[in-house]
Amino acid sequence: MSTKRHAHAPEPITKKPRSSQELPQALERLQNLFARLNTFCAFCDARLQTAMTLERIQSAVSNTQINDLAAINVILPGFVQFTYEGNTLALQFGKSVNKRVAREKHTAALANRGDDWEYSKKPDIKPEAIKKTIDTRNHRFQRELEKFITACRKKGLDPEAHLTEELKHHVPCQSSTPADEPDPQPDTPTASSEEKSMHEIIEQMQVQTFYRNQLNGECRRIFPEKLARFGKLDPPLAGEITQALEEKGIAGLYTHQTEAIRGLRENQHVIVATSTASGKSLIYQIPVLETLLQHKTARAMYIFPTKALAQDQMRALQEFIHHCPHLADIKVSTFDGDTPSDQRMHIRNTASVIFTNPDMLHHSIMPNAKQWHWFLSALKFVVVDELHIYNGLFGTNVALIMRRLRRLCHHYGNDSIQFVSCSATIRHPDQHMKLVFGVDNIKLVDEDGAPCGRKEFIVWNPPLLNPVDPEAGRRGAVAEGAQMFEYLISNNIRTIAFCKIRKTCEMLMKQLRESLEKQQKLGILKRVMSYRGGYMPHERRRIERQMFSGELLGVVATNALELGVDIGSLDAVLMVGMPWSVSAMWQQSGRAGRRNTDSLSMVIADHNPMDQYYALHPAELFEKQLDDIQFEVENNLLVLESHLQCAAEEIPIDIEKDKVYFGSRLEEVCEKHLVSIGNGLYRPHPRFRPYPAQFVNIRNITEEIYAVIDVTAGRNVVLEEIEAARAPFEIYEGAIFIHQGKSYLVEECNVEKRYAKVHFTRVDWTTQQRDFTNVNVISTTMSKPIGPMDNRRNTVGYGKVQIETVVFGYYKMDRRNRIIDSLEVYMDPILRESTGIWADVNSTALSKLEELDIDKMASIHAAAHALISLLPSFTSSTTVDVRTECKSPHATRPRPPRIALYETQPSGIVRQTYQFFGDLVNMGIQQIQDCECEGGCPSCVHLSSCSEHNVLCSKTGALIILRSLLDMNIEDVPNTI
Repeated sequence: MSTKRHAHAPEPITKKPRSSQELPQALERLQNLFARLNTFCAFCDARLQTAMTLERIQSAVSNTQINDLAAINVILPGFVQFTYEGNTLALQFGKSVNKRVAREKHTAALANRGDDWEYSKKPDIKPEAIKKTIDTRNHRFQRELEKFITACRKKGLDPEAHLTEELKHHVPCQSSTPADEPDPQPDTPTASSEEKSMHEIIEQMQVQTFYRNQLNGECRRIFPEKLARFGKLDPPLAGEITQALEEKGIAGLYTHQTEAIRGLRENQHVIVATSTASGKSLIYQIPVLETLLQHKTARAMYIFPTKALAQDQMRALQEFIHHCPHLADIKVSTFDGDTPSDQRMHIRNTASVIFTNPDMLHHSIMPNAKQWHWFLSALKFVVVDELHIYNGLFGTNVALIMRRLRRLCHHYGNDSIQFVSCSATIRHPDQHMKLVFGVDNIKLVDEDGAPCGRKEFIVWNPPLLNPVDPEAGRRGAVAEGAQMFEYLISNNIRTIAFCKIRKTCEMLMKQLRESLEKQQKLGILKRVMSYRGGYMPHERRRIERQMFSGELLGVVATNALELGVDIGSLDAVLMVGMPWSVSAMWQQSGRAGRRNTDSLSMVIADHNPMDQYYALHPAELFEKQLDDIQFEVENNLLVLESHLQCAAEEIPIDIEKDKVYFGSRLEEVCEKHLVSIGNGLYRPHPRFRPYPAQFVNIRNITEEIYAVIDVTAGRNVVLEEIEAARAPFEIYEGAIFIHQGKSYLVEECNVEKRYAKVHFTRVDWTTQQRDFTNVNVISTTMSKPIGPMDNRRNTVGYGKVQIETVVFGYYKMDRRNRIIDSLEVYMDPILRESTGIWADVNSTALSKLEELDIDKMASIHAAAHALISLLPSFTSSTTVDVRTECKSPHATRPRPPRIALYETQPSGIVRQTYQFFGDLVNMGIQQIQDCECEGGCPSCVHLSSCSEHNVLCSKTGALIILRSLLDMNIEDVPNTI
């Protein structure tokens, strides 16, 4: 959106109020200047969406200086709000004029929330309203100016001199002062706040204005302090390693560390599943260094899911080696996508330890195996940290990569390779390790010997908006989280807030920023940052360094920091909304108390049904079983075939020898999809040669990205990068894009060149896209009756489906998440094809739903959720591998009464589901009937991954539909729940 620059400010449209006393010359000038500024800013505020900057004001209102604005704040404290954006000073002159019509817009928009609303342009703010605002401000300034003069004369002060002295305290300064300089702001947490225990911090919550009896009931659990348990090694560690540990402040090893090292010494593969910050990295560092002390030609490969984690662990290993004189010549290097091409050969030939990721192993190392044969033949340890990350289709891909790696090592005469893994606390970690690597002889270490402090764990439910009207809903988790976050960091509690999605992360940071700026707590604000995917790499590294050094007091993050990057000691973890899984909850919780101190973990429930269920039944959350990670390797023929094409390019597939790596269906896949070269050997199909790896996207992440360019005041700086798939939802023209809690208005989105131009703005609203997703059947490959063969009227189909996502407009939302306006945008639908299954709801069930006045879409939605939640019982899938058409309560477009499930990535899961669909439906019926909840919960029809937050779900309706699919009696359904 463009705005006109005024060469000169318009003359005030109101008469200047007469002063009851003669004004000194400087104060008369200030009053005249205020009137001119007031007129210009009021008109701009009413008409424009861009931020008001000092430069813009100076170009329109001549002779305006920063000291003049500071002087206005002496007379009207806090009237002019200042914010620095880089070197640009943005400001808000008084309260926004736009707020005066927000309620009217909200009322008009509420009646039109459906997806078929045609936008009609709202009228601008009337000139009479602007004039009234200008008059009110002018009279207010004159009154306060006269009071200031009177007060000065009573104290015997010269008003002009006193104003000049006082304005020094109101001149804005940039908050980005270096961390080592003393903070001039009085809001910095005091030394006394550092002495408060976590118990005292929690007790003081109960006297805060935001407290509404949230700590009553069973929402609070205390996990007692646990003392360290140490173990011994026989034979003991080499003296050099022991000395290095002592120099790092480590006098002894915990029992789980010695148990794991003992297993590796006995040539076992080892998986360690202990708490966060229990010293798991020493479990693989020590054996690697022991081996290098004895055999300088040995090699080790560290594989991490993210570059940040790899760099973090490499720094730790290099520091360890620095204390071992006999390892001074050992070279440690990263080998990832950022490694310059001219350095790769040198690293390959000289590095004893390389830090890499599964992508580089797949795309670079193994396709060039001949060049790596010396490294692979000497490879002793393969360290794969954060093993729980390898799940679903990504897990299947990595498992086949590991089998290809073992096969190559064997080809080069190396059968002594050992795998070492660490994981968060998951169910059956040893089985998971076997699945990933395809090896036996695994030693599981899950008895944690590390100490931990006392942990307070709280499930916090935000208060009702209207205590006498529960239907009015609760305060949102973001607003509650921002207030809790501010309370904790103001008490010097080092805090991290985890948000489930990027937008929530930025919304929380925005609310926190605005609150601290309003209170002029710039000293605290500069010690808080947000951290998420999309930020430029150098920005993420800077935030990590600042957090580790203690420079930052708080971080608002997505699960990008759920992994083990060392960001120093934290005292509290806030989880804004229930995490995606129980394992994620405990993993995030483990971030607090990483240095054995008392800590706080708090889940702040949102207002959606699933969060509210756990808020009302917190014991179930504390006692819920850990997630069981499953995925298919040898029977996922689509993925198996793609990796066999890669393996056959590395060295020809030998049917008899390679079954040990790729399973019993190897011959079947090779005969169908590869090319025989005789003697049971196969090469890839010619269409994939010479580089089959390029056709296998192991994370299913598109390489296409959009650059978000900040053009504020001609900066032209890349703010961040986002994936093409996210672009329609975040950078449509007119959207408010949030970065580090600061608002930017999207003024242009260029689809061809893949960039969006944004500029910094100060508005009190955000945007939320209006979109819908349809799952449309394209073609039917096969169909069959559901359940008994004589059940002819209920069939399940399998074939190609089209997922059609349409972004057709956006809402402007105020601070309370209320709609204040709605606008249309035109964007081409986002179309993609997938494999799906579907079952139409029969007329008997539809008639019953109508008779009981149950929404059919809510019923279909809930039934689909129940089936998806049970898929892991039949296939190796997670609830995000298969999705459905989630229903919005505001949708009005007609949709067929059909349960439709589709794969998010090609994996073969839907085809497996087709085979046992009748059994799946039957299990869904049992699950719903056995669940004791009233209207639906996470144990029956609610999914954590639902894009519409389970708002439109009917438990009774789901049971009617599922029973009707098996031709069962549905007349008594309401009585069975």
